Amino acid sequence: MDDRMTYDARPPGTRTPGTRTRRRAFAACLALASSLAVAAAARAAAIGTTTVVTHGFQSGEKGAWVEATAKSVLARAGGDGAVYRYDGATRVLTRVPEAGGNGSSANVVVIFNWNEDSGFIDEGPNWNYAQAAGDVMQAMLRDAAYAAGEEGPSDLVSGRVVHLIGHSRGAVVISEAVRRLALAGLPVDQMTTLDPHPVNGTLDARYDLNWGDPVPVRWSNVAWADNVWRADGGGILNGLDFDGMPLANTFDVPLSESLLNCCAYSFSHSDVHLWYFGTIDLAPNPSNGEQTITNTMRNSWWPGGAALLGFHRSAIGGGTRPAIPPGVAPPAGSAPLLENGGFVAGSRAGWAFHGGVGATVGSEGGNSFARLNATRSVLVHNLMHFPVPTAPSTSLRLGFLARRAGSSATNDVLRIFLERAEDEAPTPIPGAVWGVSGLGGGFGAGEALIPSEFHGRTALLRIELDGGPDGINSTVELDEFVLEMTGMIGDIDGNGQIDGTDLSILLGTWGDCPSKAPCPADFDGNGQVDGTDLSTLLGGWGTP
Repeated sequence: MDDRMTYDARPPGTRTPGTRTRRRAFAACLALASSLAVAAAARAAAIGTTTVVTHGFQSGEKGAWVEATAKSVLARAGGDGAVYRYDGATRVLTRVPEAGGNGSSANVVVIFNWNEDSGFIDEGPNWNYAQAAGDVMQAMLRDAAYAAGEEGPSDLVSGRVVHLIGHSRGAVVISEAVRRLALAGLPVDQMTTLDPHPVNGTLDARYDLNWGDPVPVRWSNVAWADNVWRADGGGILNGLDFDGMPLANTFDVPLSESLLNCCAYSFSHSDVHLWYFGTIDLAPNPSNGEQTITNTMRNSWWPGGAALLGFHRSAIGGGTRPAIPPGVAPPAGSAPLLENGGFVAGSRAGWAFHGGVGATVGSEGGNSFARLNATRSVLVHNLMHFPVPTAPSTSLRLGFLARRAGSSATNDVLRIFLERAEDEAPTPIPGAVWGVSGLGGGFGAGEALIPSEFHGRTALLRIELDGGPDGINSTVELDEFVLEMTGMIGDIDGNGQIDGTDLSILLGTWGDCPSKAPCPADFDGNGQVDGTDLSTLLGGWGTP
């Protein structure tokens, strides 16, 4: 049965033997799909499923159709599980009780709400906000936090059947999340893109809109991908009904623009997610909270019935998947562990939502950087995942550049913290304290090691300029934040071996770490160079 809608010239609702035959066929397909769904849900629940549904550009509150879609997914899984809503302000998952379900972890459905950043118009360019949202999505999935009193699996990816569904710019978000999962070696069962619309100057050329959205990609860690889309071809007014696009290496499902125009939403761009909803909820006239699927739509949008289309090919739906080409392997390092550490083009993406707090972004000679002072003294990166070092000889390093603007003497200090959703107060990174008076007028390198208790966890990265009781009287500018796996612990000078030079550096900085400079010999991050650090160095002596 083909997913493409076919045109029927007969008036909708005409009672002919052909119409009755189609209705009987639809009922038969519905019964078949129901039995397949029950069997598939039982198989998938043996290891657990995770389904994420997200929206596209939205300037205000959004939730009705996304929530209805999530509820319907859980219903198709037999109600064995729960629906949660991700809250970008608190960074936690809160159960949606009206969605039903028994609260088990068998089938977890997540509503990913990024409406604040999706419709945000930045002081500077709206560059990279979809990428930043994708970074948050993969972090949330890898180390999920729940509202007080609620429980669920903390890892929603490993050992589970994962299905990500994104509409419009939400297709970019799920693609960016999947890319990060691919680089971490984590598989995704299915990626469903609904009328994907990256804002990158191509589809919106007539409006001169370019927010740096990449075209969604079916990455190599995705077992199967489907792409449902339509396009109206252009024109100034038609352009407001944002076009979707075909995507390579997916099961491509082009819908008929003329048939979508019959009913429902004013813009066919939204009809695409309604079409997909109609393949999840197979009731005669289901509502997604915004539109109701009528008999006319059932007969014209799915002339052969919806039961074996769209969601039917998910793990929960249990349908057969047509063969498609393999996905694309992302280049190593193509998704940074810390999003937008260089404030590219003056954008605060990665530093504005999901717990992020953006400082003023300055510019000099074409380079952008963050500026902390008495007016804005805190800079916080949005929810991010801190991976586990890949080998005992590596560590997780935060690097950055810092400089002091102006030459006045000051007692101000720069501090770095990590903060999880359940923390009552941020946790200071040991040794990550620098006296501003010791910073130069040019950008100099600073670094801190991420403590082991945060490895494999999600947290906010918080940078504070602290003036103490006298208040802040300095300005500090920060740039090029990077989170990376370092080489051997103990190779202080980075020459590829642990030798006498490294030992001399360690012994020369023995004791408490100075407040005005990095402390590279403090391997365990406890704020001092001591016997533990010496033992680490000697234990790795030589060339690997």
